[in-house]
Amino acid sequence: MYKFLKTAGIIAVSVMMATSCSGPGEVHEYAVNDLEFSLEGPLFAGPNGAQTEILIDLADVLGESYEDGMKISDARLKTATVFPHDSLGFSQINAFVVAFASDNEDVAMQEAAVKNPLEEGAAEAVLDVAPEAELGEIMEDGKVYVVLDADLAEDYWDGNRDFKLNFTLELTIK
Repeated sequence: MYKFLKTAGIIAVSVMMATSCSGPGEVHEYAVNDLEFSLEGPLFAGPNGAQTEILIDLADVLGESYEDGMKISDARLKTATVFPHDSLGFSQINAFVVAFASDNEDVAMQEAAVKNPLEEGAAEAVLDVAPEAELGEIMEDGKVYVVLDADLAEDYWDGNRDFKLNFTLELTIK
């Protein structure tokens, strides 16, 4: 038993030393503006979603400080704002949800921001960010799906509803 505890202790100390030596990584802000979403009609009362793919190229994000082998180790959504991109504004919209997903089927989609209820007459919807949403694994590959769900108050048969999304991520790079 003593030998097992000694071995377990050595392994634990080794793991702690290895993780502490790797450091927390450098934090960089990454902003995406005017990301377009089109909710294709006919639309029904309740949640209606659209997704858009973005590519995060670390060489572009980091510029001259980029080195081969660097990757995103953690990502957090800092801000998210939805804007209407059609003549209807936010008419008949109750709420918005923004989520992120990747092609990695072992990593679940993460809801990262919500605005519920939406203020009547608003020109923009500043979403409440979920600080616990861990987006690092989703961002690792650089190919990310951004999902916008709009909760409609009633059916809309007359075409599409269009919105734009601006958001800022805090990326930790190692």
